[in-house]
Amino acid sequence: MFILKIILGISFFATLFTLLMSIATFFFPVRKPVSAKFLSDYKVYILMPVLNESSVIKKTVDKFFDDSYFSHKNNVHLVLIDDRSTDGSTDILKSLNNTYKNFHVLKRSFPIAQHGKGAALNAGIDFVRKNNDWAPDKTIVGVIDADASMEITDINKMVNVFDQDNKLAMAQSRVAMNRTKNWLETLQDFEFLVPNSLLQNMRNNFGNAAGAGNGQFFRMSALKERTPWGNALLEDYEISTKLLVNDQKTTFVPDILVKQEPVSNVSGFVRQRARWAQGSLDCLKLLGGKTISSNLNFLEKLEMILFMCSTLLSLIIIITNILSLVSIILGLTIVNYSAPWWMIATLILGLAFVVFSVIQYYRFADISILKAIGCIFYFYIYMILIIPIVFIAFWNFITGHNSWDKTAHGLKESGN
Repeated sequence: MFILKIILGISFFATLFTLLMSIATFFFPVRKPVSAKFLSDYKVYILMPVLNESSVIKKTVDKFFDDSYFSHKNNVHLVLIDDRSTDGSTDILKSLNNTYKNFHVLKRSFPIAQHGKGAALNAGIDFVRKNNDWAPDKTIVGVIDADASMEITDINKMVNVFDQDNKLAMAQSRVAMNRTKNWLETLQDFEFLVPNSLLQNMRNNFGNAAGAGNGQFFRMSALKERTPWGNALLEDYEISTKLLVNDQKTTFVPDILVKQEPVSNVSGFVRQRARWAQGSLDCLKLLGGKTISSNLNFLEKLEMILFMCSTLLSLIIIITNILSLVSIILGLTIVNYSAPWWMIATLILGLAFVVFSVIQYYRFADISILKAIGCIFYFYIYMILIIPIVFIAFWNFITGHNSWDKTAHGLKESGN
């Protein structure tokens, strides 16, 4: 009973803290809009890891080059790293290889292939270093997934972000889904556009903006290690953390957008999020100590450690909410029993957080009121899904299963 009270107490204060922080993030100043002016003295390389993406890769490449911009500008290159696909992606890339200017395909083979997204990106940066004839501080390296798209105007904006600050090492764009045809896709769009964006904006004001995969850009001169990306399954957060603990500067740019395919089914969603949750544990193991001992300020360290511990904290909060709900139901059905006040308060605080976030989604995404109300119910389904996600993540972390176990992209099944 004593241990249960401790867990309930942690959950109450964690839920209260989450609500207060979600409200606070809404009032943090937002970075000013960025110019989309073309800057001819910069060169851009977009790295795109590919592993079994036959359902989307041709469409992605065609869309990337479907702009008159590329007919007269030569400073943007697309580098695809085929990590030994087995679904026909290799043949598609082979047929596209000579179609477009500034298009490069790296074909990886065993035994070096399929050792994670980080390893594939390291192969990409190695190619850039060997073939780039531009000054490293004027060379920008972006990471976009095979299911994603970014307008050329946004790539121009990203170059301007680096041009405005010669100390900037990494910039992260805002992320959204390219469609919301079912409740699960809508939930992911809501999650990225509101909680994630508000969190990133708060980090901007703290000074520790983090990488979020798609739409992550680097100044090449800041990638000093031979292999900048590590082995964590959350390689995007890992590399931004490594930059921060080494006193490098990062930022989040809210008016630059990258769109990606959502996961369309529950099984794919659980696999994807379990991989991400395991990645946060990887980062805690690899970089927790370095973060604490770094020159970062207290708020930066606190936010980063809390994020790395989010897998465990999420499990505690979800289980406590379930216990609170059961306790309240018992209080309504059993004579002489009443639920403790902190259980009721925890549920009310949690609901307040969800409603506040959904209101912001309604404002940001210009959705219907009915869809916004639906998001409240979707969010609680998501909370239930966190339980198997966290257990899978912990099991894989303990047993050492850390392969790039990704789901397939496409209309029927998708993931990152």
